[in-house]
Amino acid sequence: MGAFCVFGISRTVCQAAAARKVPTIDLETRKNLTPAEWVVRRDALADQLFAEATRRVKISPELDAPQFCNDWIAADPSHVRDTVLMVRGPKLDKHGNRIIRDGAPVETWLDYRAECERLGIAAAA
Repeated sequence: MGAFCVFGISRTVCQAAAARKVPTIDLETRKNLTPAEWVVRRDALADQLFAEATRRVKISPELDAPQFCNDWIAADPSHVRDTVLMVRGPKLDKHGNRIIRDGAPVETWLDYRAECERLGIAAAA
C-alpha cells in the first residue's frame, strides 16, 4: 500500500460521471440514441464537467513516493488539472491532537507540501 497519491480533476473521472448522467433516450423525441450519438453527448458533458469542476478527488492509484506521483502526472498532463500531491497521515482535530478511534489513530489524505512545512522537512521534487 502506497502512502502518496494525486488529487485533482481528471478527464477520466469527468467522463465516468458524464456516462452516469447522459440518458440513452432522447428526451425530446422519445427515441433511443445510437451508441455514436450517446458517445458524442457523453463527451460533450465530460468536457463541460472538466472545464467547470472545482472539487478535487483522488485520481491516481496509491504510489510509494512523491516522485512517482510527479511521473504519473507527467505521463498525460492534458488529462488532469489542479493536481495536488497528497500523503497519508493522521487526522488531527482543531487543537492539533490526533483523532483516535477504536484504539488506533484515524488516517486521512493530507497535502504533501503543507505536511513537509509542518514537520520542518524538505519536500521531495
